[in-house]
Amino acid sequence: MQRPFPPRRLPALVALLALALTACSTAGAAPKDTRAPTAPTGVTATSGSSTTVHVMWSAATDDRAVTGYEVHLDGRKVKDLPATTLMTDVVGLAPATPHRFTVRARDAAGNASPPSATVAATTLPAATEDRTPPTAPAGLRVAPD
Repeated sequence: MQRPFPPRRLPALVALLALALTACSTAGAAPKDTRAPTAPTGVTATSGSSTTVHVMWSAATDDRAVTGYEVHLDGRKVKDLPATTLMTDVVGLAPATPHRFTVRARDAAGNASPPSATVAATTLPAATEDRTPPTAPAGLRVAPD
């Protein structure tokens, strides 16, 4: 007659099975992506109007893929853009005001690049409305045809 499995060995068997299952489930998993993309280069910022600045940059690179860009205005994120977008207009700015811009790339794992070089742009002054009527022409003469 066979003896039943000794109960004192049951916890060890359960731990061994759990370890084996964990090893099997993680054996084929891809390594976690911990590398951030490179910082975008060639960043430019140009005033487009009294309330708009046009920001452009060159694509960043990543060991897997860049999935998007963040545009920062004066230190805070104002745009979240897809990887296919390499320019944007930042709108709603105050006229004749200096601003600083940076761009960061990100990948699917959520890794963000270091900020790009900071670039500055100043919005144009607000257009003033001309309410002064023109002066009357002087020295007019009528000439026969």
